[in-house]
Amino acid sequence: MSTPDFLTIDAFLRPPGGRIRWRRSLRRAIDDGIDGLRGSTVNHANNGTHSLAPRVLPGGVALVAAWESADAAEAAFAGPLRWAVDGPGRFSLDAEIVRVKIGTDSERDHWHGWKPSAAGAEPLIDGEPMIAIVHGILRRGRLMEFLRNNVHAASRAAHHPGHRGSIDISSQLPYEHTSISLWRTYALAQDFAYKKGGHASAMTHALKQSTHRASVFLQARPLACSGTLGIDKPPYPKLPEANRAGM
Repeated sequence: MSTPDFLTIDAFLRPPGGRIRWRRSLRRAIDDGIDGLRGSTVNHANNGTHSLAPRVLPGGVALVAAWESADAAEAAFAGPLRWAVDGPGRFSLDAEIVRVKIGTDSERDHWHGWKPSAAGAEPLIDGEPMIAIVHGILRRGRLMEFLRNNVHAASRAAHHPGHRGSIDISSQLPYEHTSISLWRTYALAQDFAYKKGGHASAMTHALKQSTHRASVFLQARPLACSGTLGIDKPPYPKLPEANRAGM
């Protein structure tokens, strides 16, 4: 039977060994091959999705990975990836993909070579927590529009009662961006996304003006979480700690 992708997110402001060495070493480890890894991206990370004055440089780092199973992820973090998550100040999250949407005019149907799958997942209900992952590659000449719209969307997120933290990650600054935002409930996430305000206006503008040449939208169900992501309180205090080989 098909199962949804098991997703792990690990982010540091200051990773072990430094930002440049961490990214390079992690890419080499992934290129060598890791059992059960379906896809991954190693990124720059900042707080641009919820702060009006985002920290862009030096920023932090993040690893987002999709796995065949939770067991495969656990084995990798106990083995070849242990060093990459063995440091203070780490945010870690485990989740399962529950919805995949590819832009109708997108140039590709994948994200960094990974074709996300929600096969077999139960849909989210209104009272469940939710993670939204939105990926896009801006068309040349559209960067200033994106930044202006982001200010309004970030302001709405920062003051929204459902917002539980977020980051913007990118493997190729400044035109490739992925926002990862955590929401108290699916219903509140929908309120933020579609109710009149900064994000809805930015989304409508992006669609009408075709400001992006590639887009992937994912919904995920959080299963475990450690640390915080841009806010002072744990986003999902009722969930267990994310399993990173006992660390």
